[in-house]
Parts: sequence; structure tokens; C-alpha cells
Amino acid sequence: MNALVQGMLVNGFISISIQSLERRFSLSSKQSSIFAGSYDVAVGLTLLPLSWLANKVNKVRTMGWGMMMVGFGTLLLVIPQFTSGIYRPGSKTGETCGALADPKAVCPPEESQDFAFPLLLIGQLLIGFGASPLFTYGYSTIDEFDSTTRTGVNMAYYLGVCTLGPAMAFPIGSQLLKIWGDVGRTKSTDFGIDDSSDPRWYGAWWIAFAVLGVLSFFTAIPLTFFPKKLNDTDRRKANDKLQPHADLNVDLSGDKWELLRMFKLFTLNPTCMCIIAMQTMESLLMNGYITYIPKLLENLFGLTSGGSSMATGLIIVPMGVIGNYLGGKIGERVKNKVPGLLKWCLIFMLLNVLCSASLLLSCPKKEIAGLNTPYKSGERLWTEANEGFNKAEGTCNGPSGENCQCSRMMFNPVCHEKSQITYLSPCHAGCHQEAKLGFNGTKKLFWSGCSCSAQHEKAATLDVVTKGWCDSDCNLTMYTFFALFALMALFTFASGPLIQSAALKVVSFSHRDAFICYGWMWMRFCGSVPGVYLFGATIDKTCLYWKASCSDLGRDSEGSCAVYDVEKLRMYLFALTIIVKVGCALAVAVGRYCFKAEPDEQKEKKPLELSSNHRVAPEYS
Repeated sequence: MNALVQGMLVNGFISISIQSLERRFSLSSKQSSIFAGSYDVAVGLTLLPLSWLANKVNKVRTMGWGMMMVGFGTLLLVIPQFTSGIYRPGSKTGETCGALADPKAVCPPEESQDFAFPLLLIGQLLIGFGASPLFTYGYSTIDEFDSTTRTGVNMAYYLGVCTLGPAMAFPIGSQLLKIWGDVGRTKSTDFGIDDSSDPRWYGAWWIAFAVLGVLSFFTAIPLTFFPKKLNDTDRRKANDKLQPHADLNVDLSGDKWELLRMFKLFTLNPTCMCIIAMQTMESLLMNGYITYIPKLLENLFGLTSGGSSMATGLIIVPMGVIGNYLGGKIGERVKNKVPGLLKWCLIFMLLNVLCSASLLLSCPKKEIAGLNTPYKSGERLWTEANEGFNKAEGTCNGPSGENCQCSRMMFNPVCHEKSQITYLSPCHAGCHQEAKLGFNGTKKLFWSGCSCSAQHEKAATLDVVTKGWCDSDCNLTMYTFFALFALMALFTFASGPLIQSAALKVVSFSHRDAFICYGWMWMRFCGSVPGVYLFGATIDKTCLYWKASCSDLGRDSEGSCAVYDVEKLRMYLFALTIIVKVGCALAVAVGRYCFKAEPDEQKEKKPLELSSNHRVAPEYS
């Protein structure tokens, strides 16, 4: 239950609430990136003390107190919502030719938000500090409370629940964001905002945080009463045997430099470092995909934001559950022995390499006037060099010579269906008349009087454009991509319980928590944290058009990317994915080759060495 709450909060609601937080508290993109990344920084900072305290504390109770800290941090995020006054959006931007509003009128007045960002940052740090025991002590506790033969299955259940958290958060969060953020205080219609399609809208992000903050306290309370081991723990683990690497079964207890010596032991052992390398590379890739997969589907296949989020959920959720279960059952079948675990993990990594070819698939690139298609034959594309759309205030002075004053804040793609050319906005298409509903008897919005680009050889009769991108028929390609991507997700999730079980078994019993924390330090600082920025930088390299927002005005900022070069995007992502997946496979192969088990006669049973005065929990069958 605690893993479910943590997954909903960190991997779900925080991710989908970033845009609302930016609008509500006038945060820049840089500030929102710092806010999002501070969770991983907080987790990383706690790993060293958690390693040192592992054999000195009650791990389950530590997780309970940590979840209470998560609850406190979550509630702290909600406070600025009520201490920063009400939300005051600016006026709506005109979209037609010559309708550019004064930015001072378009953008909301800047109010003092001095305390909002620090409170948000402190709350996020507290969530990171509190959640870190859940994914360090949580793994070792699963193995300590039950027989090692069931570690893989138990790990699969645990990771499966972790997968359900974000899956539940996305649909719930999308509905909450359709509620006006200041509900009960103001109405959106007071500011001329009709619904969530208005770019000035901000949703009620804080409702989910308030509920989860309270829920965190309730789910944490039972953990604070757990003993160090259950009544039947010894019986369950009666037939367990150690199976660590021969060079790692070293007793360092009593050494004042015990923790540092353990870290040195791990660093010099090739199997340990190969396992950590595989997990680090996988976390780099997974964190990047979790953050950007909806955006990728929007650009590769033209899905809407809602459609891409739905497709992501329909793929990740079932594949996550099935994959974790499959990995757990395979681990149980090989009796959770390190060689067998790594062998199957390698098989899944190689299958992932083959499935990475899915990233070479996409719909044909869209023809976008001024970006990858000239406005008329022989005309250069509009770029930084010739005063095009990448300027702060580009002008639509195309063949007709009109000055439409199209702002970089304007982005509302429209399609001329006869020529299948997309324009960045009605303004960029030279439309003079406001939008109307009911194009050719449909419910589509359309603009008429669009003459800015009338001399384009494909659009000589351009007069009417409809809302949205020009459609392209590539359903077969899209479904093929989804099938291959689903297999890639399945194999990725199936390898999770296997590699985590191997991490628990490759070191001696007393070193497991230290090894898990040591691995998480590598995964956070070399995987998760840089992964998002590496993905973001890679994707931004393919940007064709940067859209400005109110927070970008008056700043040396490009804004946010609105249009990508699809061909470059898929090639860059394929190259990044294939390099990481091949690296994971090589790491697992080398780790399997270098593993040296102890002779059977040197293996000993290792019951938990915990004081009997903690045996107060009921026996579980």
C-alpha cells in the first residue's frame, strides 16, 4: 500500500502537475526542472546514512517513519496554493492575422510568489528523504521475512504494485486537472476562460496531493508497529543457503571502516559492478521514457495529449504486471540462484535489443509551412538567419506582403486539407476572420480569409483552414510500433525482479543493504538524474519551432519546443536506446561470466540474527 501511494505521488501526480504548477506560481522552466529533479537528489543524499544504519535499526519501522515524512512533505506542497492569493490569468491571445495583443495584456500580472517555490522545493525534498527507505530497506526486507526461494515472486508482487501507482494516477489526475484550480474561490468564467482547452487554464492539481498526504500517514502507521522479524521467520528460512560470490563472503563486522571497506569490496568485484552498471543504464533509459513517452507518441504518430497518455497506460500497465509476474516465476524456477537469474536477464536484454527497432517506425513527416516546407516554390525556409519563426516576434510577410505580426506565443496548428499543409496557427496561415464552428457540416473549427500563403504552389486556392494537424493514414505502422514497444516493455519489466534478486544474492547476508544503497547511489546520480536531462537534450536537438510563453518574455529563453523533426527524433532515440540496451546486455553477460560461486560444502545456513524480544508479530502462513 505504501509503494502504491509513493508511485501515485512521485511517478504520477507530480509528473502531470508540472504545467499547472508553472502557471499557478509563475515558475520558469528552469525552476520546474529543479523542483522535479530535487526528489532524486534527496534520495541520493540519504543512501549513505541508510547504508550505515541498515544493521542498527528496525527497517520496517524506518520505512513507516519515512512514509510519514512523505505525507508531511506532500501536504507542504499544498500550502502555497492557499497562501499565494488567487490565480489571475491575463487576456486571451488573438490568433488571426494582425490580432497580436500587447504582451502586457496577454500575460497575467506578475505577483509576488517569493515563498511558493521554496516551499515547493522543501516539500519535494522531504518526499525524497522519506521515500528512500521504501526502495532500499524494502527490497532486503522482502528477502528477510520469507524463504529465498520465494524472493523472486515476492519481488514481482512488490514491483507490480509499484507499477500500478502511476497507472492509477494518470487517469485520476487527468480528470482532476479538468476542475478549475481555484474551485470554491473563483470561477474560470470570471476571467473569460471557458474550459481546459484555453491555454490560461490551470487545473486543481492540489486535490490529489492533499488526499495522498493524509493517506500516507494512515498507510505508514501499521509499519511503525512491525518487529524486526515475524514469529515464523526462522521456520520459513530454515532451508535457506548462502550463495554469494566467493570473494564477497567476508566478515567486516566490528571494523570502524566497515561501510567504506564494503563499498571498496563492491567496487573491485566485476559481478557487483556489472549488476550496478546494468541497473544504472536501465534507470537512465526508463526515467527518460517515463518522462517523455507521451510527448514522443504525440510527435511520432500525431496522437493527442489524452490519446498518448491513454496509449502509454494501456501498454505499460498490463506489460508491467505480466512482466513482473513472469520474472518472478522464472526466478522461482531457477531457485533464485545468481547464474540462472543473470542468464535469463541476459536473454531479456537481447530480446529488448531486437525490439528497439520499433523506434524506427513513425508516421510520414508532416509538411509544415515555413519549417520544412517553403511558403512558395524556391523560397528559403524561415530560420534564425532570415528572420523567421524562431525570432521573438516573427512576421507572416509571405508572398502577399502582409504583416500579420504572428507572435512566437501563438501555436494552434491548422490544416489546409486540400494541400495537406499544416500552419503553425491561423495567423501564420494569414487568416483574417475569427474561428467558426461547422466546417463542411462537421463539428470542426475553421478559419476563412486565409491569404497569407496563397501563392504556394500546392495551396493556390487556400482560403479555409481547419483546427488541428493534417491527418496521415499510418494506422498499420502505429499498431506495429505499439506491438513491438509492448514487447520491449514486457522484457524490461520481466528483467526487474531477476536483477534485483541477483543483487540480493550476490553479496553476503550482512552486506545486502549496503550493496542495495550503493547501487541506488549509482542509479540516482548516474542514471535517473542525468537520464531526464539527456533525453530532454536529445529531443531538443530535433526541435524545429520554439514556442514562447509569458514566463519567457523579457528573458533570454528559447521557450518550449512545439514542433520536432520526426525523422531526426526517431533516429536519435533509436541510437540512444540501442546503445543503452546493448550496454545493459554486455554488463549482464560480463557479470554472469565473472561470477564465482562458493563450493557447496562452504555454504552455510544464515538465519536472521535478531533479538528475540522483537518477536511480537502474529504468525503468517
